[in-house]
Amino acid sequence: MSEAIGQPRGAALPRPMGIGEILSTAFQLYQRHWRTLLAVAAVVVVPFTLLQYLFGDLIRTRGEETANGVVIETASWAVGVAGLVTALAALLSFLVLTGAITRAVAAEVAGEDPTLEQSYRFGFHRIWSVLLVSVLVGLATVGGLLLLVIPGIYIGVRLVVSIEALVVEGRRGTQAMGRSWALVGGHWWHAFGTLVVAWLLIGVVDSVLTLPFGDTGWVVQGLVSAVATTVTMPYGVLVGVLLYLDLRARKESLTLEALRADLQTSAT
Repeated sequence: MSEAIGQPRGAALPRPMGIGEILSTAFQLYQRHWRTLLAVAAVVVVPFTLLQYLFGDLIRTRGEETANGVVIETASWAVGVAGLVTALAALLSFLVLTGAITRAVAAEVAGEDPTLEQSYRFGFHRIWSVLLVSVLVGLATVGGLLLLVIPGIYIGVRLVVSIEALVVEGRRGTQAMGRSWALVGGHWWHAFGTLVVAWLLIGVVDSVLTLPFGDTGWVVQGLVSAVATTVTMPYGVLVGVLLYLDLRARKESLTLEALRADLQTSAT
């Protein structure tokens, strides 16, 4: 990224923002740095999305006909295992991607100029921490959903900036979750509204890009799905980072100096 994004609209971040301002600021940042954001996302998204669609197609269609015209599945288990391995590798890569983009965006807000290599290096360095927090947040949310839907939604929102707390502040495991719980406390509806509107926007864009290609072959569907994810994922991360900074500004009167200090500490 070549431009600092610490002063969108001429007002220094971080500061409290409304839902509309978070979403519009995320869009402005996306417009300003779309080349870098798409490049960071595409490196991971495109190859693994295509591999997932390839293995899915092989599992559905692999087989050979006998002389009696009966279809016998051949090596379907091998194809399924290969697809599972690819899916797990893709999950780990997406975690690296999440950490890399989150770090790059937070650093840009702090007025730094992180390179693609630096962002990915951080993502790989923190992959197991991101995985642990993601699993813990997922288990907590699913546990709440199994009890009742509303508790699950409540817990999920309270933990929504756990990854940001990990990446920016260097908090690990349950500490990152506790940090998110504390930041969202008192501002649950604000966080919930931001997430709902952002998810609706991302869903609309994804549908517009993918629905016209629903009846095409796996190659086209895979490419379109990869493009849609590459386009929408950075925006979702931008919203998450801005929401996290907004919550800290509301709770702590966060300054750019404090943000830079946190980033330096978390990088060690």
